[in-house]
Amino acid sequence: MGNLANLRILDLGSNRLTGEIPPELGNLANLRQLGLGGNELTSVIPVWLGNLADLRQLGLWGNQLTGVIPPELGNLANLQGMSLSDNQLTGAIPAELGSLANLELLYLSDNQLTGEIPAELGNLANLWWLFLSGNQLTGCIPAALRNVQLNDLADLLLPYCDE
Repeated sequence: MGNLANLRILDLGSNRLTGEIPPELGNLANLRQLGLGGNELTSVIPVWLGNLADLRQLGLWGNQLTGVIPPELGNLANLQGMSLSDNQLTGAIPAELGSLANLELLYLSDNQLTGEIPAELGNLANLWWLFLSGNQLTGCIPAALRNVQLNDLADLLLPYCDE
């Protein structure tokens, strides 16, 4: 698959795939959509995903992925949607995700994420969907996130930072 240089969409969701995300997918420089959600993938989210500059949609939800969310995902300047929910991800939400100016959808719910919600997420002016519940987040919710139309921020039981 890594030789399919012109491939733009790869959706292998809900196929009971196992193992780790194949490193050969990092060769797909023209990829715009990567859908691997609803499988049984294990290991970590590879940092090389941050090199897929044309990527618009990244769906890794509903797997058994562990480890941290790579800060390198903040390099995906064209990304419009990212769903990493329903995994076993740990650590903090990387502040680098706040540089994804085109991001409209961010699903990080139902993992084991800890720490505070980065203030940088408030920079995401195009964010329309934001789901963070089902984690162990602390602190306060950046006030700029009040403008996100569809969210589960009330479920976090955290105050807004300006209160």
